[in-house]
This record gives sequence, structure tokens and C-alpha cells, in this order.
Amino acid sequence: MIDRLRQFAASIQLDDLPVRARWSFADQILVSGVNFLTTVFLVRALGLQEFGIYSMVMIGVQFLAGLQMAGILAPMMSLFDQRGSVPAPAYLATVLLHQTALIATLIAAVLIAVALAGKAVPASVNVALACCLVVATQVQDLARRFFYVTERPALAFTSDVIAYGCRLAALALLAYQGSLTISLTWLVIIAACIAALIPFVPDAAHARSTSHDIKAVSERHRGIAGWLMANNFVGWFGDAGFVLFMIGGLVGAADLGAVWAVFSVVLVVNLLLQSIENFVPSAATQALMQGGGVAVRNYIDRVSVLGVVLILSTVAALMLLADPLMHLVFGRTFPAQLWILAILGVNQALVHVAMVVTAGLRALARVREVFVAQAVASAASLVLVWPMTTAWGVIGALLTLLLVRVVLTAQLAVLLRRETQDR
Repeated sequence: MIDRLRQFAASIQLDDLPVRARWSFADQILVSGVNFLTTVFLVRALGLQEFGIYSMVMIGVQFLAGLQMAGILAPMMSLFDQRGSVPAPAYLATVLLHQTALIATLIAAVLIAVALAGKAVPASVNVALACCLVVATQVQDLARRFFYVTERPALAFTSDVIAYGCRLAALALLAYQGSLTISLTWLVIIAACIAALIPFVPDAAHARSTSHDIKAVSERHRGIAGWLMANNFVGWFGDAGFVLFMIGGLVGAADLGAVWAVFSVVLVVNLLLQSIENFVPSAATQALMQGGGVAVRNYIDRVSVLGVVLILSTVAALMLLADPLMHLVFGRTFPAQLWILAILGVNQALVHVAMVVTAGLRALARVREVFVAQAVASAASLVLVWPMTTAWGVIGALLTLLLVRVVLTAQLAVLLRRETQDR
């Protein structure tokens, strides 16, 4: 088994990956590490009830970030190298224009949703700060992704060092002083994201675009962005965010806080999942250009298998050390934590496969088919999550998530095989 794993790793030819791929792993260690420590500080400082409220809002922030990824970042990551005669500053100017329009739309939607919710919004939630958080995190993420596509991963890493290093230092100080709150946490994140834009200022200052460039880039992005955004919106109802949100609404904020705390331990595998988004789309496109559909399928197969082995091995180790690990990190254990670790661990392995296969399908311009597969999985989630959660609580909700993920991954895998068979 070990020899097989070595063969898979060697076949991916890590030495031939773009420099940005190697930097992205180091970058994600920083990001995932600080996110994990943020969870630790908040669970200990706020308690599970308030942490659950914080988590529900952050699920919403992540949902909006998913729309940004689908509509702006994913097209940029896949198409920047194919921009033709459009210079990088003009490309950036167009992307910033798209980002401005998206942010205005998202903030308007948030304010309308809050007005409709009325008193259902907890008193500890500062809506203005939450809106600022959406803006700051999305702009900083756009900056770091642009550094990656322009082959300046060191600047992306520098930006994240500022954003997450400042966040960690400030939150640690507030936690030590016993003054950490939800609003202060958001203020710290916003300020750190703004500071992290300093390396991006020269690029933003030189961003200029003509109407011709805007039209060219917009048309290219529109070809996949529309389907990706529709896919992301529909897909959210079959994703972990929706299921966790349902746990908070149907079971309780404290239960959501407990699940999110355990999930944060599982998310150590995000060192792999988030890193691959910085290079797999480009690598899949290059494989298509060099070797056609067969080369894309072979590349996707290798990355998928290697990732699954690494993720499941990591989750197995976490389960063996569950009790002492939870006591060490959070000062307590959680109900059904082994079941939560197992279900979410397998789910993350399937997330990895789906993410890699989707990158291959994006290279093949088959985003509409991805949307259809996601719609089927989300429909299954909407039908099952309410009765499963009502009947079996947290475990029922998580089993729904796992079942839906199996349905989606199977559809995508079959679709990739079909689309690459004759190319």
C-alpha cells in the first residue's frame, strides 16, 4: 500500500508543479492553523451557545464567499492563462469591477434578509460589522488569488501572513484578557484583512482597462461563471454549511457549536483541500492542452486517490486520539464526537474528490453538467435533512450530508469518464 501511494505521488510530478502550488501548501498551513486556533479561543471564551451563534453567521459569510469563488475567483483561476492579448492590469481592473458589483448585490441581499428576519436575529450579532466582514474578506481573498495566477505566490503568502498573523495575535491577547466577544472578533478580522491589502496596492493602483478588454474578459468569464454561480447557490443546499445551519435551527445553537468545534479538528485536511484550488484547475487545463481528455482523466484520478488516502489516514489518527485531543484543545469532550469525526472525515474525502473532478470538468467546459449533478444532490438534501434531523438529531443531519455527498461525487465521476472517453 505504501509503495502504491509513493507511485501515485511520484506520478503527479510535484517537482513540475507551478511554484504557486508549493507556496499554496505553506499558505494553507497558516490559514487553517489560524482558523483552528480562532475556533479554540472562541469556544473557550464564549461557550457553546454564543459560539453556535457566531458559527451560524460565519456559515452565511462562507456561503457568500462561495458565490464570489464561483462568479469571480474560479473563472480567473481557470482562464487567466488563456487571456490572450489582454494585459494583466486590464484583467485585474475588470475583475475588480465584477467584484464591486457582486459586493453591492450581496450586501443589499443581506440587508433585505435581516429586515425580513426581524427579531429572529440574535442581539449579539452586529449586522453592520457582519457586512464589513463580507467585504473585507472577499477583497483580501481576491488579492491573494490574483498573486497566485500572476505567479507571485510569495506575495500571496505575505498577504496571508499579515491577515492571519495579526488576527491570531489580537485574538490571543483578547482571549488572555477575557474580553473576547463576537463583535470584537469580527473587528479584528476586518482590520487584519485591510492591513493585508498593502502588498496589493501597487497592482490596484496600476489597474486600467479599456471597454474592449472589459468586454473580452467579461464574455470569457460569463461562459462559466453563470453556471458556476448557479451551481454554487443550488449546491449550498447539499453542502456542509446548509446541514450545519439546519442543526443550529432545528437542534440548537449549542449543538451546532459542539459540531463546529469537532469539525474544526477534522478541517486539518483543508491543508490539502484549499491548496489544490490554487493549482489543480490550471494543471487540469494544461493537461487538456497537452494530452487531451485522457491526460485530464489520468491527472484527476491520481490527485483524487492520493488525496483520499491522506485524508482518511489523518481522520483515523484523529479518531484514535479523540478524547485526549479534545481535552487538550477545548478542555472538554463532546457528545457523539467519534461519530462526528468519522462522518465528517469521510465527507471531506468525498469533497476532495468532487473538487478535483469538478476542476477537470471546468477545463472541459462542462459546467452546465456539473450544475445538473449538483441540483440532483441538493434536491435529495432538501427532501431528507428535515426528517433525518428531526428523527435522529445531529447524527441524522450529518448522515444526510454524507449520503448527499456520495450521490454528487458518483454523478461527477461518471460524467468525467463520459466526457474524456473520446477526447
